[in-house]
Amino acid sequence: MNITVIITQLIQLFLMLFLGYFLCKWGIFDRHTNQKMTKLCLTVTTPCLVLSSVLQQTGERNYTLVAFTFAIAIVYYIIMPFIGWLICKLLRLPRQSHGLYMFMAVFENIGFMGIPLINAIYGGEGVLYAAIFNICFNLAAFGYGPVMLNIGTGKTSKPNLKNVISPGTILSVFTIIVYLSGLKLPDVLTGVISSVGAITSPMAMMLTGAALALLDIRTVFTDRHVYPFLAVRQLIFPLIIFPLLALVIKEPVLLGVVFILTIMPCASNSVLFATNYNNDESLAARTVFISTLCSLVTIPALVMFCLV
Repeated sequence: MNITVIITQLIQLFLMLFLGYFLCKWGIFDRHTNQKMTKLCLTVTTPCLVLSSVLQQTGERNYTLVAFTFAIAIVYYIIMPFIGWLICKLLRLPRQSHGLYMFMAVFENIGFMGIPLINAIYGGEGVLYAAIFNICFNLAAFGYGPVMLNIGTGKTSKPNLKNVISPGTILSVFTIIVYLSGLKLPDVLTGVISSVGAITSPMAMMLTGAALALLDIRTVFTDRHVYPFLAVRQLIFPLIIFPLLALVIKEPVLLGVVFILTIMPCASNSVLFATNYNNDESLAARTVFISTLCSLVTIPALVMFCLV
């Protein structure tokens, strides 16, 4: 496994974040533009990225391994909210921010960083496994994500069918059907889906940078709660979960993909969802920024320690 490829990919994504920051400072992005592009990214480009990864699969389909990957992803997103809640309690994080911290603990940057990184390391086979995780990510994020964000805020919310049956979720389910059925779409549609999905990574990272530009940069590194949270999420938790994953997953590529996805920084979706559901956008932007910065060190270090 080439560590240089990992570091290079992370640096590229981080530079996209800085580009968004400066575009906002130059007046090309603003709060209104961020909100509109956020919805575009959540409901259109990200699902297209996942669907594109499945449409590009060729060769024999290993349905058993795919089903096993789905099972792991489903169990993961069922357990992780409880892990996130435990982290909030143990670290005594501010109660009004529990929901957002839980969201950032559960959801990693799979679609925007994970899939490009997995593609660089493992190629198409790895992208398929990452896409399966991203499908479950979307179902969980659109399903219980909005409800989770209200925890500690005093707002009451119940699971809403409208949140689950969103364009992102519908395209995710369609992706499963496409893979299981072997459905082939016309080349012209495949090309459009691939092109739209390809803009997801730069768009999401630029939107994160643009959200950061709306903050007072002097306050970005002063939140004392962010650092213990990220230490647990990006160092301690991966070291605990890796032996458990190794006991369950015997296929080397799948093990590598799942582990790398769990050590991704906080999802850029955290900023997008915080913006879309009127939560603490500034906390989300600060945490995603510092999390992504830390990942330049933590990801290569954890991969070398656990996988190499």
